Amino acid sequence: MKFMSISLAVAFVLGLSLAVGHAQDFAADVVYTAATKANASSAATGTSSDIPSKLYVSKDKMRLETHGLTGTVLLVNGKDHTAVALFPSQHAYQNLASAPSEYFRVEDPENACPEWAKATEQKIVCEKVGHEVLDGRKVVKYKNKAATNTATTAVWIDLALKFVIKWETASTGAELHNITEAQQAADLFTVPSGLNVLQPRKTASKGFSKRR
Repeated sequence: MKFMSISLAVAFVLGLSLAVGHAQDFAADVVYTAATKANASSAATGTSSDIPSKLYVSKDKMRLETHGLTGTVLLVNGKDHTAVALFPSQHAYQNLASAPSEYFRVEDPENACPEWAKATEQKIVCEKVGHEVLDGRKVVKYKNKAATNTATTAVWIDLALKFVIKWETASTGAELHNITEAQQAADLFTVPSGLNVLQPRKTASKGFSKRR
């Protein structure tokens, strides 16, 4: 009986280890691109969009650092279904109604249509295109046959990371580069202490005119 209990405990620990290892931690640069060569030539003018953003992913958590003028940091917790925008220059943060639908993790890269539909509020008519290789990494491409001008038209899901490493809309897109698979620090995905909730800007009121 004791031996059986130990065996069950070992099996549980092994199963837990496999479940945890199922979602690989990684960090990567996010390079934004234009969908057409014409847009690409006009975009490559030294603007802030030329500076790669930084993405950190740990299991069901994500941190996206932009390096533009605002320097906004986005924190997403998939398990709790929460998203927070950090504004370091203002020492403030703001809770968001939803997370970006371009990035999501899947259980099975070979059958990702259902999870893509869950990850976005946009209408998805998903079709699996097939296998490709991006920057030496094996991926599966999916396209949205119902995509509008603003909706995501296609995603590429990394077979090892089980995460979107490239997405496109009709006018823009992004691709992950310099992917480093390694455990990420837990404090990357938490709101730092000392930040205040961002208050909405007050608009000047003209008041009401007096009626005689």
